[in-house]
Amino acid sequence: MIINAWHYLVYLYGMVIDSLSVCDTSERLSAYGINRTQYMGRWYFLAAASSPGTDALKIFTLMDNAEFAVHGSDNQDSLIFRAAIRAKDGSCIPRKWIYLLTENSTDLRTEGHPDRLTELFASRCPHCAILKETENSTSRLLLYSRFPQLEEEFMDEFRDKSSCEGFKDVLKIPQKKEYCHLVDAGS
Repeated sequence: MIINAWHYLVYLYGMVIDSLSVCDTSERLSAYGINRTQYMGRWYFLAAASSPGTDALKIFTLMDNAEFAVHGSDNQDSLIFRAAIRAKDGSCIPRKWIYLLTENSTDLRTEGHPDRLTELFASRCPHCAILKETENSTSRLLLYSRFPQLEEEFMDEFRDKSSCEGFKDVLKIPQKKEYCHLVDAGS
């Protein structure tokens, strides 16, 4: 009798813990169905997260800050990203890539990187975008904001989402140096 009561108590405890879980896979957005204009304009790269013991964040450790511009293209199935990255040594590194939107797909593809998948996540932060990049065996979560500084509650949300994805290593981009001049011509 005591053993049955104990099993029942443990079962109830597990149900309560599951109901309090902050992990929700329904927070993924369909990339093709997004409102593209919502993502146009300037963005600041604020943080990244990955699994411990991987090199997924290594490239970002050289970075002091990064500003992005997102534009549409003549092709309705793509978004153009331009970046001005300030390295910790003070140099400015321009970058450009194109995300491809595929009908009936929940992820974005990166032109020139056929193995890279990018998923979008919903966020309570009205001026944030959270992306998950997966390429081969490497995965990482990326946090962008319309503003270079972010309220701590939204940084906490990013940490929670990272934890739900199994990403325990979180790297906050320092942003101590002046931003590089972003050339954000539409194409």
